[in-house]
Amino acid sequence: MLSHETQNKLKQMKLTGMVEALEQQEADPAYKEMGFQERLGLLVDWEFTRRQHNRLQRLIRAAKFHNSTACVEDIRYGDNRKLDRQLILELASCNYIPHARNVILVGPTGAGKSYLAQALGQSACRRFLSTRYVQLPDLLDELTLAKETSLESFHRLRKQLVKVNLLIIDEWLMFPISDEETQLLLWLIDRRHNKQATIIASQYEPAEWLDQIPIPVAAEAITDRLSAQSYKITIKGNRSMRSSE
Repeated sequence: MLSHETQNKLKQMKLTGMVEALEQQEADPAYKEMGFQERLGLLVDWEFTRRQHNRLQRLIRAAKFHNSTACVEDIRYGDNRKLDRQLILELASCNYIPHARNVILVGPTGAGKSYLAQALGQSACRRFLSTRYVQLPDLLDELTLAKETSLESFHRLRKQLVKVNLLIIDEWLMFPISDEETQLLLWLIDRRHNKQATIIASQYEPAEWLDQIPIPVAAEAITDRLSAQSYKITIKGNRSMRSSE
């Protein structure tokens, strides 16, 4: 039997998965027919799997997805959508992220931009890459509030947004932004440029972004940094992207 002392030591070392596996082995006589190394291997596998699962769940929570069930496997590829399945599967491999390439998703309201963006975000989490999903109005509100609160809060938030491996910005430039918001956005996009990957989901083509940003030089800089050498997906139609709908 597993002694309480050994059990407590394993728990103190945060090896609770191993404790669960040991209890299961002791409850099932079939395990007694296995050798020590086989049983030890199963214990290590159990602990490893548990830790990987917990790590994934932490990344998904930190990403703040609006739809935490979105996944590439459930995407609908109807003929009316004109979606490039091969490109989407390539992006799901997340090879673009280490190379700091961006992805631009364009389509009308209801076409499934948000779903696809979050599905790609889920793929990044599965590869244990830090991810953050946010709609542009909320992002600008967060930055403005942090700036008004204190310089420390402002710098901390900006650092977090710069460091995240994949930043997903939805509802991109649905409405014109102010001069101050332009400066906040330019700083963030500039610091991430060629260092981290960003996904943009918008109703507008990159050329149309210029009309939504009041400072011409900043508008060109933001548009160029996001669109240069980016992957672009245009989604047709306005039906749900989920395979079950």
